[in-house]
Amino acid sequence: MLKWLKRVVLLVVLAFFLFIGLFFAIRNGQVITLDLVLWQSPELSVALYMIIAFAVGVILALASSSMLLFRLERRARKQNKQLVNLQTEIDNLRKASLSTELAERE
Repeated sequence: MLKWLKRVVLLVVLAFFLFIGLFFAIRNGQVITLDLVLWQSPELSVALYMIIAFAVGVILALASSSMLLFRLERRARKQNKQLVNLQTEIDNLRKASLSTELAERE
């Protein structure tokens, strides 16, 4: 039940931003040229430049967050492996102490 509600909310938010982007593109149809130090861009509308800048920002944010996520996952795997090794060591020590206690009783 919660899954379809999440999808509906996501669809509504997506439609809202699409509408805002369309409205922005219609209202800002002026053609400009970006003049950077060594490069001059072709003539495109202000809205297109804004959409391109937004898309590049989204891609950079996804790339940086995925790098952080990979690093955290690698760290978690390493710690899980260390935990398993420590648990087996504890089990071995418990078995060894039990066997020595049994040997002392006999």
